[in-house]
Amino acid sequence: MKKLKVEEMEDEEKKAEQEIETAIQAAKAVSPDDMISGLGASKGVVYIQYRPSKSPSQYKTLLLPNEKPLLLTYFIIKGLGEVPKLMLAECGAHYDQIAIVGGEDQSAAINWRARSPNGLLPTISGIGIPRSTPLSQSGAIIRFLADRFGMKGKSINDAAMADVLYETAKDIGSKADIVCSVNPTKDLSSAKEPFALALRVEKMLESMPSPADDGAALNFGQLQLLHTLMKCEARRSGCVKENLGETLDIFRLDMEKRSGIASYLKSKACFPFTGVEIGSDGYIYPSGPLRRGDIKFLES
Repeated sequence: MKKLKVEEMEDEEKKAEQEIETAIQAAKAVSPDDMISGLGASKGVVYIQYRPSKSPSQYKTLLLPNEKPLLLTYFIIKGLGEVPKLMLAECGAHYDQIAIVGGEDQSAAINWRARSPNGLLPTISGIGIPRSTPLSQSGAIIRFLADRFGMKGKSINDAAMADVLYETAKDIGSKADIVCSVNPTKDLSSAKEPFALALRVEKMLESMPSPADDGAALNFGQLQLLHTLMKCEARRSGCVKENLGETLDIFRLDMEKRSGIASYLKSKACFPFTGVEIGSDGYIYPSGPLRRGDIKFLES
């Protein structure tokens, strides 16, 4: 790959900034009464701003000198963008989101296919990451945000254990068919099965900050676990308590009550699960379409 000169890098950054502005203006030109049912034909991206009035003091959310605001770009579904959004809701960081509906011309959708290092979404830029060369890969984004905002614990060991929980929560999520089933056979002897994993997760949580403590700085593994459990509950209400145990269900409920997360979950900026995410078909919202003008955070 050709290494750009300083002048060329500055020019690329200006182009990327203009691409973002073009997408924002295209989004604003669409009628607020436009209805969005999930991924599909689009009249323009959806532009959302998150500007909470205050941020929890346990997190490091202030911009450093010369940093640009955070921009998250992902499709207008939960998918791989949901854990970053839960993290940002929890820590109260200001950010903008470009939500891709799916049918936009790249010239009006920040040229994300060309800009993304791997040609895929999600991406983030700002807070130290150039607009012209955003960061991609959801795991890399989650770890970057955790490091930046103070969501990795107080030590190297804390950070490593947060990563263990992060990966284990994803493992449980990969067994959603079993977790969401009715009266499954619970094999507690197999560490690869979700029931034994749930018991191990309970032990991990014992040494981590309590979500019932408003002043606790949560870690990124806990946010991944929350997403996994909420996704299972969306598929079949009550399955977490029934199949993974009361401890993890209480964890889920305590997480959902935290101020920033609770506000986010109530907002239309928290997109509904699509059919494919809850065991059905298609990237369409089973709960019905969203009015474009209503898609915003409660605090913005």
